[in-house]
Amino acid sequence: MEESHEVERERRALDQMKGPYRWAMYEDWERLRRYYKDNPTKVLDPLTTYNDNALHLVAFAGRMDVLQFLIALIREPQMLRRALTMKNSHGNTTLHEVAPSGNLEAAVLLVDLDNNVRDELADVMKDDVSNEGVLDIRNQLGETPVYRAASFGHTKLVQYLVKKVGHINIMPHLQRSSDQTSILHSAVIGQNFETALWLLKEYPDLADKKESNGLTSLQLLAQMPSVFQAKFRKSIWKMLIYKCLLMMIILIGSHQMTWRAGSITLANLVVQRRLRDSKA
Repeated sequence: MEESHEVERERRALDQMKGPYRWAMYEDWERLRRYYKDNPTKVLDPLTTYNDNALHLVAFAGRMDVLQFLIALIREPQMLRRALTMKNSHGNTTLHEVAPSGNLEAAVLLVDLDNNVRDELADVMKDDVSNEGVLDIRNQLGETPVYRAASFGHTKLVQYLVKKVGHINIMPHLQRSSDQTSILHSAVIGQNFETALWLLKEYPDLADKKESNGLTSLQLLAQMPSVFQAKFRKSIWKMLIYKCLLMMIILIGSHQMTWRAGSITLANLVVQRRLRDSKA
């Protein structure tokens, strides 16, 4: 009986939030702003059955301006800390939800806020075992924000997050804890070859890592369906990046360091040309 009351309570709560959810889905950000300006205590209330709040949805949409507005409504440091670390049903924090859009400014905002508020609450939280930075929090799949950003192929976001984590502390971020799949595998599976090239250049040992089926990244590339390879051929630059990545993994695996260096240089030139063309 108690469980049915809880379900009914959650249903009523979600019914009340249909307005903000609908506005977020239809990108009616002005109405969303007005609603939360009048109801600032509701910013962290769930809007979906997966317990996404307004911050999760706005971060997913990549709306830096709305994210700043909503965060400014949270004035208490402890409440802000709660907002930054609050997870949806998938275990994603707001920083995790930045990954799909790749919004670098939003990531900088969230990481800086987290550092500042943890410093501010240092005395209060010194004995709190949950005093974990947003960079280190894992979702239900065991992914940190660095890993999730790589899986969506946002190289600049990955580079920023890696820099903030620091190379000394990066190893736990290079694999998914639920199944030990490496960050390189994830980038390759998502066909995010520019990101994969950068990861391979920074962390060449990733070439030897195996996923749960015992496949290295090279073996995974070799087994990619021909339909994917056909799609790559539609873009000469994407196909070149694919070939460079394949060659890099082969050379790293065979320890041909001189050729590996040349391959990295070629890959970088291809990536830079691709980025220039995309901005033209």
